[in-house]
Amino acid sequence: MIRPHDDALPSLPVQTLVAARVVPVLRYNDAATAAYAAEVAISAGCRVIELTWTTPGVLDVLAALRDAHGQAIKVGVGTVLDAAQANDAVKAGADFLVSPGLVPDMVDIAHAAGALALVGAFTPSEVLLARQMKADIVKVFPADSGGPGHLKALASVFPDVLFCPTGGVTAQNAPAYFAAGAALVGLGSNLYDKAAFAAKDTAALVAQIEALLVALSSPTHT
Repeated sequence: MIRPHDDALPSLPVQTLVAARVVPVLRYNDAATAAYAAEVAISAGCRVIELTWTTPGVLDVLAALRDAHGQAIKVGVGTVLDAAQANDAVKAGADFLVSPGLVPDMVDIAHAAGALALVGAFTPSEVLLARQMKADIVKVFPADSGGPGHLKALASVFPDVLFCPTGGVTAQNAPAYFAAGAALVGLGSNLYDKAAFAAKDTAALVAQIEALLVALSSPTHT
């Protein structure tokens, strides 16, 4: 595991995210849909949620989830592109920040607020830079550009790094990413059956995600 700065240790243990195995990455065009997707995932047993900055009113959704669930769930803000967004997210109470690439100062901002930092990287050189930035987890993005084979190659030369492949990860290929060395995976719209989501069939969606979480909790997927 990559260690953060000694003088700015995050208060949220990184193992909390790793134990979740699956992080729903919620990217929608309106706050209401993002809030619905979050509540479905939480009802299914997800205890870590990532809201993306590109969702309008994202910080309001974060505040609503915090009011409804307190510290029973951990809520992060993803697609953080600069220090201003990072600062706004931690001020709003984000438990972790996620970037698609190497965002200057994001790790320091997260750690100073007691939050975790997931830094996006794809190439070995980018992983090296993420390590130097003291990222807690390296987000391999876009994961499907290289697939599990790419992740396996990265994990073989960076055994101390916790990897979270995101982008194109599905219920079907998630086991291959875990076998390749993922500590956890990020699932976006692939987490939800599209027809059931369009119909707001909450019961069907909850059952689907529950089954996925059970399947990916198996030791054979570590």
